Amino acid sequence: MESKEPGFGAARAETIRYHRDFYSAHELGQPGTWLAHPEPSVVRAIAAVRDDRPVVAYDLGAGVGRHTIPMLLMLPPKSTVVAVDLLPDALEDLRSNAPESSSRLVTVPADLVEFRFDVPADLVVAFSTIEHLPERAAIRALLGRIAAATAPGGIVQLGLVCDRYEIHSDGHHTPAFLETDLSAEQATAAVAAAFTAFDTIDQSERQTHVAESRDGDKYELASTLVSVTLRHQ
Repeated sequence: MESKEPGFGAARAETIRYHRDFYSAHELGQPGTWLAHPEPSVVRAIAAVRDDRPVVAYDLGAGVGRHTIPMLLMLPPKSTVVAVDLLPDALEDLRSNAPESSSRLVTVPADLVEFRFDVPADLVVAFSTIEHLPERAAIRALLGRIAAATAPGGIVQLGLVCDRYEIHSDGHHTPAFLETDLSAEQATAAVAAAFTAFDTIDQSERQTHVAESRDGDKYELASTLVSVTLRHQ
């Protein structure tokens, strides 16, 4: 197995700090934040689920419910939506944010390195979470588990944050605190290798810039978002 990325412990600590601080300061749906609305590609992936019967869906890295809640509202009645996140307090907020729905919400606090799927999935969403694994071998393993867990005809929606760096107020660039630094090319290759039995419904790349702060210092977080929607053959 490959060694962990340099500085993994610091990067994981920063990920936890950032999300806890962000969730405590911002509400789901708050304008001007990335919690304002779900990612359009995820909404399209949910809508691509063909079944009228109840389905089983997973939201990996669910946070406070940015994508879990659209899944609860849009999937067929009596579906099961499993929300997985590293932070138990984020999942508590998710349960508070969840609307009344005929679908069943299950929350699972877990590190995705250890997470295993219990039943075949009709939909798996993993948006801005895969890059938080500790090494590329763990990423390949998780992608393989997602592919193996997806039922025939099922949908997988992946959003991988790649080529990430910070732009500081004086203009200089530094590497971002991130558990595994992936390039867009590496992410695309890893997805292609793991999902050979899937058809690609949609694939895109776009540049993102988000204003952030750490220890009172403001900076801009720049990255490439690789979005891939797949259907199991």
